Amino acid sequence: MPRITYEEAKAKYKMWNDAEDARSTGAAYSIAGRSITRIPMEEIQMMKRKYGRIIDAYENGGKRRSRTSGFYPVDR
Repeated sequence: MPRITYEEAKAKYKMWNDAEDARSTGAAYSIAGRSITRIPMEEIQMMKRKYGRIIDAYENGGKRRSRTSGFYPVDR
């Protein structure tokens, strides 16, 4: 299991999800001479995947879902 708690992972996932929503409105803006540049969308999505995997690990008991489905050996 990861060293971060389930509740912390859910909070971080929500934070990055909110960041993705905010980022979709624009990359940069300026108010009263101050400019803000937001985080690149790729980095936000990477962090969402990271915390999503941690949440999945807690919810699935650390077991990953098998990606193999319907494997049938064939003799030639």
